[in-house]
Amino acid sequence: MDTVQPELLQALILTKNEEPNLKRVLDKLTWLDKVVVLDSFSTDGTLKIAAQYPNLQVHQRIFDTHANQWNYGLDLLETKWVLSLDSDYVLPEDFIAETKQIIATGEKAAYEAGFEFLVFGHRLKRNNTQPRPVLFTKADCRYFDDGHTQRLRINGETGSYKTLIWHDDRKALTRWLSNQSGYSLKECKMLLETDNSKLGLNSKLRKTKIFAPFLVFFYCLFAKGLIFKGWAGWHYTLQRTMVEMLLAIRLIEAEKLGETA
Repeated sequence: MDTVQPELLQALILTKNEEPNLKRVLDKLTWLDKVVVLDSFSTDGTLKIAAQYPNLQVHQRIFDTHANQWNYGLDLLETKWVLSLDSDYVLPEDFIAETKQIIATGEKAAYEAGFEFLVFGHRLKRNNTQPRPVLFTKADCRYFDDGHTQRLRINGETGSYKTLIWHDDRKALTRWLSNQSGYSLKECKMLLETDNSKLGLNSKLRKTKIFAPFLVFFYCLFAKGLIFKGWAGWHYTLQRTMVEMLLAIRLIEAEKLGETA
């Protein structure tokens, strides 16, 4: 696979115990001259996997917030363009070809991509995730924290990919539950501390503590048609519903504890 000019594009990936996912991701990045992995002191085989790839450069930093971690990683890169990837994002060949075309001719500050979920190796063409900017010019973009995650502040116009990234997370359910527990705490704090007038519709629905879990369940199964995708469709639907249930429980707990404080 042809590489791109080293001064044009490098990739950034954050890791923490990503042994079940990382090899599939890195196998699709050998066309890049340099991939930076910023690791939060993994204790599994993540670093052993990373050491197998000659185009990889590994750095370590204690995790504090998503935005701080991503921005620290950006400062390690030396190129005009950045390909910012989670450690379970697998790039199809068509996506790679489109990326090469964008960095050769693209005029926008950032390009966002949609996702196709893989569950047990089965592709779910429909899901309820929003597109995320994954390719951008380093000089025009910086991350900021927003609830449990990070968002990219873009100084310029945003374009869109035609092709999708495969979201293929194969970590154990125990790990997923642990991650979601932490995410729900941060999201709960953000919702309670933000004035309703500044919240979007989805966040307002979440603050009701009632509607979001039901809406997500029926939306995934019927609006997205996942009821026809077998157990993979049910697995995705139940995971998304559980995320909303955890957040609703956090909100109830926080409000009731506040009343008794």
